[in-house]
Amino acid sequence: MKLTHFRFNSRAFTLVEMLIVVSIIALLAALTMGGYTYAMRSSKRRVTTGTFEAIKLSLERYNSEFGEYPEPSGDAQMVEIIPGKTYDTSGAACLYQALTGDGYDQIKGADASASDEAPAQSDGKTEGTAEIAKMMLVEVPRTIWTMKNSRYFLIDGFGRPFQYIKAALPAAVGETPEAITINSTYDLWSYSEDEVNTTLKSIDTLDKATASIKWIKNW
Repeated sequence: MKLTHFRFNSRAFTLVEMLIVVSIIALLAALTMGGYTYAMRSSKRRVTTGTFEAIKLSLERYNSEFGEYPEPSGDAQMVEIIPGKTYDTSGAACLYQALTGDGYDQIKGADASASDEAPAQSDGKTEGTAEIAKMMLVEVPRTIWTMKNSRYFLIDGFGRPFQYIKAALPAAVGETPEAITINSTYDLWSYSEDEVNTTLKSIDTLDKATASIKWIKNW
């Protein structure tokens, strides 16, 4: 019986073929990472928008309850959120206390309830009749606040402090206050994914409107 031998003609990839394969893999990886980055950014914006709307509703409750919007006790309280990047947390700290009832030292002119003295500084908990009575946010998930440098403040979906400024009131009847906000009540915004214009205030965008394109804001 005659045996037939088959010879397989095998050869290695050429350099050009290898480069084509590597290029295709790199392209697919870039498309995958790009899609993932876009999805993550979109998710963070949705979280920010939801928290933003909850803050606005809670501020209206605060105004109805106390006849005014809360005012930060100070300004330019800069805190390093990520290495080499600092943000003003004065408005976010005021919002945290005003809407959760946890402390009051970050709210200008606020004091504890006479019936149940609440601690001036935040401790990450809301307890006691004084604090519970001042709670404007019904639910305060851990994901919308944080604590750095012993200061508690509200954060957006990107982990950065919300920015909040109360409009200035006239010092006397007939006087026009210096404008520090765009709205006549308060300005509230998140820098969102913007990593460039994070030292600008709301009033600054009147002369530089394109700076706030990426922001989530109430004006």
